[in-house]
Amino acid sequence: MTDEPTPTDINPEAISFDFSFDESTEFEPLYLALGKLSRHWAAFEYVLNDSIWELANVERLAGTCMTAQVIGPGPRFRCLAALFELRGVSSELIKAFNSLSSEAESLGRQRNRFIHDVVVLNSQDRQLYRVETTADRRIRHDFIVIDLKAVEKLVVEIEQLTDRFDDLFDRVIVETPPWPRTQYRDSAGIRRERNQARG
Repeated sequence: MTDEPTPTDINPEAISFDFSFDESTEFEPLYLALGKLSRHWAAFEYVLNDSIWELANVERLAGTCMTAQVIGPGPRFRCLAALFELRGVSSELIKAFNSLSSEAESLGRQRNRFIHDVVVLNSQDRQLYRVETTADRRIRHDFIVIDLKAVEKLVVEIEQLTDRFDDLFDRVIVETPPWPRTQYRDSAGIRRERNQARG
């Protein structure tokens, strides 16, 4: 006895063989939207990394050696939470950052689907589809129509998340007892506009 689906278990309407991986001009608007999505997500992760370096008081290049090994927002926020406790950040601010962490992980999952799923063109309806093959607690093996407005909305949500993170981190700087920041402040490396005044 097997648990594998038999031909009678499969709905023939659920699978179409009219999809092509070939390049077409229909892909161009999506490429532009995905490029923007990638850029804004990378900027958000850079903000998290830079905040870790500042809280840990490490040189930017040394910090890069560490945070480059950390994948995704979840581990970065866990690192930040530990550093917040170390530096005496208020429980109110830590709670606010934890709320942002949940939101970041949700947006990151959405971003991953758009960036990592195979994109195909349906040769009959001329629409673009994501080929989603995931199994996070439940299996999903399907074609999903790509909505460019959903990609644009996700970009806006990531921008807003980054702004809220920066606002909270500025409160950390103002409301938390000072900690040594010489290594971070005097180090070589890329300086964001947000921390120009702080070094």
